[in-house]
Amino acid sequence: MDWAFYVWLPTNYIFDPQTLNEIVNGVLMKYNNVETMGNSTVTNEINVENLLRDVRDALASHYGEEYINPYVEEDWVFNNAGGAMGQMLILHASISEYVILFGTAVGTEGHTGVHYADDYFTIIHGIQTAAYPFATKPEVYKPGMTHHLKSGYAKQYSMPSGSFALELAQGWIPCMLPFGFLDTFSSTLDLYTLYRTVYLTAKDMGKNLLVNRKF
Repeated sequence: MDWAFYVWLPTNYIFDPQTLNEIVNGVLMKYNNVETMGNSTVTNEINVENLLRDVRDALASHYGEEYINPYVEEDWVFNNAGGAMGQMLILHASISEYVILFGTAVGTEGHTGVHYADDYFTIIHGIQTAAYPFATKPEVYKPGMTHHLKSGYAKQYSMPSGSFALELAQGWIPCMLPFGFLDTFSSTLDLYTLYRTVYLTAKDMGKNLLVNRKF
């Protein structure tokens, strides 16, 4: 199993966390929200939806439209996992990795889960704080920064309202799915969201396996 995780799985990876970080930061540079007018400074409010769409388009431009799903508003779904509730849009899903836009309009806090995958969480807007159980101060991640949660580790995390990120997970993705589904049966009973999540995930995994020949 370790051989497959460290040797075989990486041969199927399309995405690189450093490249994703650079793409996000490249988009953020276009959204510099401070302008100087004469002797005064004016702060412009960022249109977060446009920002997220531009991140998606930059990914598609770099990796190809065949690997990045379109930005479709109706394909956003709720995600309840580890006591936290957020929103996500699946941009890519395969057996070995996924790329999603994840965030929260109202704020959230919870457990990251323990996964057989490495998770790279690059902040696009807002902030994320995280901590190991022994920590007395939070780790703080701001726009352009990537939070790497290593396989087998867990943290508490929080995101205030209006925070969104680009998330890349690489490893045994099917092993992560129960973490994202179990809250449906133990608390939310939101079967429609479960159906939509399963449908969108399976559809993209099937496409990448059969069409793009990527695990």
